[in-house]
Amino acid sequence: MDAHHELEDVFTSVNLWRPSAYFEKESTYESSLFSAIALDIPTLQLENPYAPKGTLDQALRLPDLETFQFGPLPDPSIPDESTTQPDTELQEEEEDIWKIAFDLGPADKDIAFYTWESFENPERSEPRSAYISESSTDAFDAALQELPQEDGGRKGAGRVVKPNVLLKSLVNLGLGRSSVLFTFGEDPNRCIQALGDGRIPGCSLISSQNFIRRFLTNGTTFRQLRSFMEHTYTSSDALPARVALANAVSTILTTFETYLGEQSHKIESMLQLQQVFEKPQEILMHLKSMVDTIKPAQTNEEVVSMLYHRIQSSDQGDDGVRHIAARILSTVAHPFLELVGEWTGTHAELVTSFSAERKTFVEIADGTADSEVPEFVYNSEMMPDFITDEDGGAIFETGHSLRFLKSHHPEHPLTIPGKFNIKAPNLEWKFSWADLELVSEKAKVYEMEVMSAIQELRRAPDAFATHLEADTSDHRASDEGPSQNFEDYLVESAQAFDAVPTQDLSTLSDELQELVLKAISPKSRIESLNDSDFAPPLSLTPYLSFIPILAAQARMVNATTLRLFFRSHQLRLHFSLQRQYHLLGDGVFLSRLSSALFSPELEAAERQKGTVRSGVHMGLKLGSRTTWPPASSELRLALMGVLSESFHSSHLYLSSIKHKSKPDYRLKNDREELPGQLNFAIRTLPESEMEKIMDPQSLYALDFLRLQYIPPSPLHLVITSASLEKYDLIFKFLLRLTRMMFVVSHLPRTYTTPASRRFRHEAHHFVSAVSSYIFQTGISDHWAAFEDFLDSVEARLAKEDKAGIMGVLVREGLESLKKAHDQCLDRIMFSLLLRRRQKQVLTLLEDTFDAILSFSKLQIDDRSIASSKDGKQQKSEASPEDLYALFKGKVRVFISVCRGLAGKRGYGKGKGTSEENTIDRLLVLLEMSPYYSS
Repeated sequence: MDAHHELEDVFTSVNLWRPSAYFEKESTYESSLFSAIALDIPTLQLENPYAPKGTLDQALRLPDLETFQFGPLPDPSIPDESTTQPDTELQEEEEDIWKIAFDLGPADKDIAFYTWESFENPERSEPRSAYISESSTDAFDAALQELPQEDGGRKGAGRVVKPNVLLKSLVNLGLGRSSVLFTFGEDPNRCIQALGDGRIPGCSLISSQNFIRRFLTNGTTFRQLRSFMEHTYTSSDALPARVALANAVSTILTTFETYLGEQSHKIESMLQLQQVFEKPQEILMHLKSMVDTIKPAQTNEEVVSMLYHRIQSSDQGDDGVRHIAARILSTVAHPFLELVGEWTGTHAELVTSFSAERKTFVEIADGTADSEVPEFVYNSEMMPDFITDEDGGAIFETGHSLRFLKSHHPEHPLTIPGKFNIKAPNLEWKFSWADLELVSEKAKVYEMEVMSAIQELRRAPDAFATHLEADTSDHRASDEGPSQNFEDYLVESAQAFDAVPTQDLSTLSDELQELVLKAISPKSRIESLNDSDFAPPLSLTPYLSFIPILAAQARMVNATTLRLFFRSHQLRLHFSLQRQYHLLGDGVFLSRLSSALFSPELEAAERQKGTVRSGVHMGLKLGSRTTWPPASSELRLALMGVLSESFHSSHLYLSSIKHKSKPDYRLKNDREELPGQLNFAIRTLPESEMEKIMDPQSLYALDFLRLQYIPPSPLHLVITSASLEKYDLIFKFLLRLTRMMFVVSHLPRTYTTPASRRFRHEAHHFVSAVSSYIFQTGISDHWAAFEDFLDSVEARLAKEDKAGIMGVLVREGLESLKKAHDQCLDRIMFSLLLRRRQKQVLTLLEDTFDAILSFSKLQIDDRSIASSKDGKQQKSEASPEDLYALFKGKVRVFISVCRGLAGKRGYGKGKGTSEENTIDRLLVLLEMSPYYSS
C-alpha cells in the first residue's frame, strides 16, 4: 500500500525535497574513492617554513587586543636598498625564427603522401579517374563529339576555337571592335559571327554562347554610345547639356579602351577575361540607361531633370558607380548653372543669353521684345525639378533686380565686380561634405567683399568715380596697345608660339577619368572600400551646393535695390499718386472731377452754333444733355487743368519737392508733365460695351474715360501692367459710384407723392452707405495696411544703415514689394465686389443704381424727356410708385445676398491669397433693423 501510495504521488511537489529512502545516512557513509581529509595541522607533513606549527584553532585565533603591541617601524628617512644587480649579464641576441624557416623551405618538402592501398602495397599504381571533369579539356571535347549531333552535323557539339584567338576576339568584341571571329557593320546593334557554332575549349556550346553573349552586349553598348557621341557632335542644334553628356561618355569610353587594352596582354584565361570586363560592363549599362533617359528632352533643364531622377533612383548602389554618375550629373548641369550665374550676376553674362528665341526659365513678355527695356517674366515650368518653387522665384527675383542695377546704376559694385577685385564663386554641383562646407565659406567671403565695396562707394563716391575713369582709360590704352606698335606685337606673338609649353595638356588630371580608373581597378576598389567617405543624399546636394551663393547674392541685390527704389526713384511718391487719383483719395481732385463731369451749372463744353466756347469753367454736364458721348475737344476743355492743378496744389507734391535737392517735378507752368505722364485718356472698349455708353442716362455712360499712367523705368518692376489694369478697373467702378453720389445729392428735396419722398431718402441712404463702405473699408483700410508694410521696410533699412549691415533685418526684395502691392489691389477689388467670382453680386448692385437713375430721370425737364426716343428713356416714364417698388425689391435681394455671403464658409479665399470678408460691415451700414427683410 505504501509503495502504491508513493507511485500515485510521483507528480506532486509536496515532498519534493524529502530524501530518498535508499539514501544512506552521512554518519554511515564512507567514500570508497577518497579518504577523509585530515584537518589536524601537525599531522600534515608540509615542507613549508610558513606552515602553522599548532592546531587549526590556534592558527585561526585572533591576537588579544589588550596585550597586542606593534614591533619597531623602519625609519622612513632611510631609502630602501635597490634590489637591482648592477652586474647583470646581457642576454644573447635571439635568432630570427622566420629567417630560419625561410632557409629550411617548406615543411612538407621531404614528405610523401600515400593512400591506404599504396601504403600497404608500394608497387600498386593508382587507376585513372572515371570523372571527365578531372581530365583535361581534350577529354571533354572528345566526349562532346561522341554525343548525338543535331541535323546530322556538328552544331550540337560545336567547333572548338583556339584559346588565344578567342581571347583576342572577345577583347575586341567587348570594346565594340571587329575581329577575326566577330564583325560589326554600320548598324551598331548587329554583329556577325564568323563561327556560329564556335565554342570555348572545355565548355559546352550553350555555355560558350552565353559567355560570348555577355561580351556581345558590352560591345553593342560601346557602339551605341559612340553613335550617340557622333550624332551629338555633328548636330547643329545640339543642346549644351547633351554635348556635356557626350563629352563625359567620350572620356569614359576612352578610359575603358586604354585600361582594357593594357590588361588584355595579361589575360590568360576566360575567367580572368570575365573578371576584367565585369566592372566596366556595369558602368556601361548605367551610362547607356542615362543616354536612353534623356532622349526625349528638348531643353537643358529637361536633360538635367531627367538625369537627376535617373541617378537618384540608383543612389544607394555601388560607391564607384555612384561617384561616376554624380560627376556626370555635375558636368551635364554646368550649362544650366552657367545660365543661372549669368542671370544672378555670379557669372559673366553673354549678349545672347536671354532673348525671345531662347526658351529658358526667363522669358520676355509679349510686346516688349523690341523695346529698349524688355519686361522679363518667370516661367516656372522651365526650372529643373531639383530647384524648389521658392528657390526658383528667388533666383528670378535676384536677376530681375540686377537688370535694374545694370541699366540705371552701371557703376555699382554688383554690376562691375571686377573693378573692385571681387570674384564671385562659380556655381558647381558638389557631393561631399568637405566640398559643401567650402561652398558655404566662399559665399560668406564673397558677401563680405561686396558689402565692403558698397560701403566704400557710400563713403567716397567721388573717389570711386575717379578710380572708375582711370580703370576705363587704362583699359582703352591696353586695347590700343597693339595698334600703336604692331611689329613688336607680332614678334611677341611669334615668340609665344615658339616657346615650349609650360604644361602638357595630356598630363592634366581629369576627375572623371580618375573616378573611372578607381572604380574598375581591383586595387583601387579595395582601397575605396577602406576609405569610403560619408556623403549627403543626392536630394540635399542641390540646396547645399547652390543656395549659399545664390542667397548671398540675393541679399546684396535686394538690399541695394530696395534702398535705391525708396530713396533715388521715389517709389512712395508714385504709390501715393495711385492712391490720390486712381483710387480717388484726393478730395480736391474728386470735387473738381465731379463738377467737370456732372455739374449743370458750368458752361457746356458742347459745340453749339452761334455760341463761342470760353474754355473757362466748362463741363460735360452729364445727366443734363441728350447727345452723348462727347467729342474729344469737349473732353479736353472740360477736364483741362483738373489733374495738373490738383496735383501741384496737393500736399504730395509739396512734400516731394521739399525732400529732394533736385526735384524731378517742378511747377513751371500749367502744362507741366505729371509723374508717369498722368493724364485722361479714352479707354478701348469692345462693340458690346460701346452700345452702353451711347445713352447719357445709363450707368455705363462714363466707361470710356480712364486715367493713363506709365510708370517710369525702373518702377515698372513693381507697378506692373497687371496692377495698372486693376487700377483701371477700380477707377471705372469709382466713376460710376461718384456719379451716383452726385445724382442722389442733387435730387429735389420736395415731392408731391409719398413714394417719391421715400424713394429719395432711401436712395440717398443706400448710396451713402455703399460709398462709405467703399471708401473707408474697401480702400482706406487695405491701403493703410500696405503703407504700414512700406513704413516697416523703410524703418528696418534705416536700422541697417545705422548698424552698418545689409540684408539682415530686411530680407524682402522687389518681388516682395510687387506681391504686397498686388495683394493690396486684390483685397480692394474683393471688397468692391470686382472679382470675377463676384460678378453676380455686382450686377445686383448695378441694377439698384439703374433704378435710382431711372427715378432721377423723372426730374429732368419735360422737353428733354420728349426729345428722347430710345427705349430706356421711355422706360423712365414709369410712375414713382413703380420705380420705388422696383428699387426696394432690388435692395431687398442685394441685402439678402450679402447676408448669405457674410455667413458663407470659405468666402474670401482667393487663389494664393486670403481676402478679408468685410461684407458684414456693408450690411450694418445698409440696414440696422429688418426694414427690407420684413
